[in-house]
Amino acid sequence: RRFAPLAAAVLVLPGLVFPYLNGSILNPGSFQEIPAYWHATADWLKKYSPDSRALVVPATAHGIHTWGSTIDQPLDVTAKSRWAQRDYVPFGTPGNRRAMDAVEQALLTGSQVPGLADYLSRAGIFYVVVRNDLDPDQIGQVPTATVKRTLEQSGYERVKGLGPVMTGGVIPQDAPLAVEGLYPRHRAVEIYRPADEDVPRPGQAGLAPVADTAVVSGGPEALLPVAGALRGRPAVLTGDRHPGLGTAPLQVTGDGMRYADTRFGLLNANTSYTYTRDERNAPDADQDPGERPRQILPFEGLEHQTVAELRGARSVTASSYGNWLFHLPQYDPVHAFDGDPDTAWAEGSVASPEGQWLRIGFEGSYPMPDSIGLLPLPQDGVRAAPTRVRVETEKGSATSFLKANGEKQRVKAPEGGTSWMKLTIVGSTAGRPGLTGAGFAEVDLPDVQVTRMLRLPRDAERSTSPVQVVSLHRAADPTGMSLAAGESGLHRAFTTGTAGTYEVSAKAVAIPGEALDRLLYEVAPEQRRRVLATADSTARLGAGLSARNLTDGDLTTAWIAGDRPTIHLSWTGRQEIRELVLPPAGGLSARAAEVHISSPDGAAIASVDETGMVRFPPITTDRLDITITRAAPLTLHNPVVDDDLQLPVGLTEAYLPDLDDEFRTEQPSGNRAFSLECGEGPVVAVDDRLYETAVRGTVRDLTERRQVDVTLCQDGEAAPGLELSAGRHRLEGGDAGPLVLTDVTLTRGTAEQAATSGRDLEIRDWLGDRRTVTVGSGAASYLTTYENYNKGWTATLDGEELTPVRLDGWQQGWRVPAGAGGTVTLSYGPATTYDAALIGSGAGIVLLIGLVLWRRRAENPDAPQPVPPQPGLWLGAVALTLVGVVVAGWWALLVPALALLAARRHTLLVPVAFASLAAAG
Repeated sequence: RRFAPLAAAVLVLPGLVFPYLNGSILNPGSFQEIPAYWHATADWLKKYSPDSRALVVPATAHGIHTWGSTIDQPLDVTAKSRWAQRDYVPFGTPGNRRAMDAVEQALLTGSQVPGLADYLSRAGIFYVVVRNDLDPDQIGQVPTATVKRTLEQSGYERVKGLGPVMTGGVIPQDAPLAVEGLYPRHRAVEIYRPADEDVPRPGQAGLAPVADTAVVSGGPEALLPVAGALRGRPAVLTGDRHPGLGTAPLQVTGDGMRYADTRFGLLNANTSYTYTRDERNAPDADQDPGERPRQILPFEGLEHQTVAELRGARSVTASSYGNWLFHLPQYDPVHAFDGDPDTAWAEGSVASPEGQWLRIGFEGSYPMPDSIGLLPLPQDGVRAAPTRVRVETEKGSATSFLKANGEKQRVKAPEGGTSWMKLTIVGSTAGRPGLTGAGFAEVDLPDVQVTRMLRLPRDAERSTSPVQVVSLHRAADPTGMSLAAGESGLHRAFTTGTAGTYEVSAKAVAIPGEALDRLLYEVAPEQRRRVLATADSTARLGAGLSARNLTDGDLTTAWIAGDRPTIHLSWTGRQEIRELVLPPAGGLSARAAEVHISSPDGAAIASVDETGMVRFPPITTDRLDITITRAAPLTLHNPVVDDDLQLPVGLTEAYLPDLDDEFRTEQPSGNRAFSLECGEGPVVAVDDRLYETAVRGTVRDLTERRQVDVTLCQDGEAAPGLELSAGRHRLEGGDAGPLVLTDVTLTRGTAEQAATSGRDLEIRDWLGDRRTVTVGSGAASYLTTYENYNKGWTATLDGEELTPVRLDGWQQGWRVPAGAGGTVTLSYGPATTYDAALIGSGAGIVLLIGLVLWRRRAENPDAPQPVPPQPGLWLGAVALTLVGVVVAGWWALLVPALALLAARRHTLLVPVAFASLAAAG
């Protein structure tokens, strides 16, 4: 019996220890080791990028990969060269955070970002590392296919792939086979570099001439749209100190640093629409309700920021908007009053939409009619819809019922003059709380149309620079999937410090729809003699889904319907038509099951078989309008809403066998250039005067929705020069038509091409807190290390301290005076104190050890003290039982009873212990 405990230990302990030895006791997300391809990535960067910094994208909050959760990034422990990422927590300076945010938001668009390569080069970044092994299901994760599309469209090329081929996402178990094939396959890590050999490759430090400095009004993000034009030029922000500069040769005013709220706990969808000067967060917002927006700024002052101004109303507010967790600027409350049914306000409450409201303050007394028009957002499997609303004014209130069908309806309103109107949802259908809220695409008030105008920073209004540039930019959304694009139209107000001629250059992108379908035929006029295909709507699921694809004879192209699945086919000459083939597109679309065919010469309703064949009584006509009235059931499970969603209808062709093959309309070459004459491009309004435009580009620019060049016209001819007086001006462009403005640049004067510094730069020592470089002779220059500005760093040139300056709004720099060069020593002052503290601590430890080992032992003069008595058995049992009741509840009363039983019956000790542990789980 005395060996029983030993035998039990021998039998039980191995079972307890084994899970720890083989790793099976590890928590979810644990991993055995970092994959070998991350070590290979670090080796590759060390070899090909020993001096430049590499950017790792996309950003991630917690380092959750498909193979484990590292919290920190794998390159933290594997990298042997410099690298950077957009951190979840803003460890660097505010300017650096804004610069990295600008890059992350640009990558989110999935479209061309002019100047991206130059912008990263200015930051000391050359290679971009795309990590495809991030967990695609984590909140805020950007699909790497979107990131790579942005890089490729913006002038980057893939130079290396490492690791195994991985699927870009987790394929649902019940996903249709056609959907499974859409999941992209990537190498675990892919590395990109600029394809343009002229993009400067930065080193560990750089020099730029002071004489070429551009002063930029706004934040670091304002440099992105103009980075290509500023290649080789140093830049400082207007709000920063720039001693010794004098009058800069170039002044740039941009609209990047906007007065908006930021939710720092999110990677993306974390920035609100631009606020007015007096605007506050919504009263029902989850973060800082009713407070001023939370921002991270390189310097304070609204004069340095782009601020919104409302036109058409004194104020527009709402109880909430978009979503309780994310900022969704596309649901700006102003969108309910902007006259555009394609924009909307949606409430963002975490629970029911009932009680959520929308309020407009008029500029004076408004004659409210006895009824107003409402266009509610339609109910779907996720969104709730309002079924009863209350309209309140100074004259009283009126309550009306609404149909949850997404159609425009009229509701009662208190008639008479009022200075405000409030619309409250008092009844609604059920939806998914906390996702997308109920709302209105349009609140139709006669003679009321509200625009959110963005007022550029006012800190450069008195600039005397010989060259002045005004840069206006809004995010493009070519795929319709970006959360970064929430702006309706381009509406800007700015101030020019000097009167003169301003050259206007602009960019535009194509938007899907019938107008774009027609434009694609206009750029290839010979194809209008064949079958023309247009559609009432096109799903925004990606670029290149035009209805034009339905008649090109190419089964690899497709059209996917939006909310109005109707296509229009027309041709020259009346023909007898009795058959139609509508092959399904596959992928994220369902096949057509029934169609309604109409034309001026007859109509028919017919079913569509699985091959796409449609047969109907003959119709002799030159046009068919085909509405898909029923789609075959094909659903895809959406884990976010925990529901099966019906996929939209998609077709790869609309083939008419009764027409000869000569009617087929092959796609024109993507490289084919096109031009639209004055009056055919998007209209631009400057100070309420309308200007026609001309457009140049390629067919591929339209099909892939890349930027095309827009030229201002005057008197029917291209004339980009505008005479502007000194003072305030407005420039606007709407969203109507196939092309919408995304960028406009106004330039007064001619900027000379930036020269090289003319000074040699040699890196001698580059240790952590003490560095040495040699600068050659030449003109005054800025020395930069492409690192965060920190007052602790000092630089001396042959013993003379250099003047520090913050470049690009965040970079550490110094002004190197003109003349002979010499040795520049960079040192980090706090490191001296830190090193002294370490030395002192080490000496203190050595001294303490010496005192312990060498002190003489003194005899103990005190007699031994008696041992205090132990607490009573009952006192201990009662005390422990009370503690157990607090921790585990009333079940803890069983513990003393079971202990007493085991004490009196020793043979029951093991069974009682086993039963207790089993019951506790």
